[in-house]
Amino acid sequence: MTDQGKLTRAVMALSAVVVACCAVTVTVKVVGADTQATRPPRLLDQEAVERQASAAARGSKNMSRDGVACPAAMGAEEGNKFDCTVLVGSNPKTVTVTVRDDQGRLDTTTHTS
Repeated sequence: MTDQGKLTRAVMALSAVVVACCAVTVTVKVVGADTQATRPPRLLDQEAVERQASAAARGSKNMSRDGVACPAAMGAEEGNKFDCTVLVGSNPKTVTVTVRDDQGRLDTTTHTS
């Protein structure tokens, strides 16, 4: 084998090693990536929140969602607060909904608008 052939084989072998090392590095970075950042945010069930807001403003016997307006996308993170408007007769009331914990438990406070 000529010196040129040996040099070509050495360069090819070195290239293969560099490619393999890069592949391992990329694999480790992807496997070790923070999956929390790629997970979509957890949202509260809007219908359930509206029923709870209705019950807070109107009483537990009238949990109808008619006349209730809450935000469309409410994150289920502890401490988040949202205002819902509930019509009680012709009077609007504001119900502040607070996410109590990461399990989606809620607290409600009713205010007259």
